[in-house]
Amino acid sequence: MTHIVLLGAVLALFSFIYFLRRFSTAWSMRDWRRTEGRVLTAEMRRGKQKTPDGCLLYDPVLRYAYTVGGHTFEGSRFTHKAARNTAGLTTQFITRLTQGAEVPVYYHPRNPADAVVQPLSWQGSAMAALVCALLLVMLATVLWLA
Repeated sequence: MTHIVLLGAVLALFSFIYFLRRFSTAWSMRDWRRTEGRVLTAEMRRGKQKTPDGCLLYDPVLRYAYTVGGHTFEGSRFTHKAARNTAGLTTQFITRLTQGAEVPVYYHPRNPADAVVQPLSWQGSAMAALVCALLLVMLATVLWLA
């Protein structure tokens, strides 16, 4: 039993660290500025990956232009690189767009070339980190009492 609790505590610790880092990134994005951008490309392109049965998968491709301080930038990121498995969300977003459509663009105030159309939400990461921390405390208490 002690081994299982110890394994759970280790997993809770690593999960806590993961969500805390994600929270930190999302929290810093609160200060990112918003501007309007124009869609240059929003399409699904045949990718290089295949399904287990050999069918080609399509990759979402999003490119947009936006202006900050008189300078025009081009971006292609849907959300921050810290987010995982975003292809599905990007695909859903792209299917609603046409070339030339306006989209909100969020950019880093000190590096306007760093931009996304969907900033990370800090609330989900904060809640997950809190749950992991509580689980870690509970498991550490069980180990202490054992």
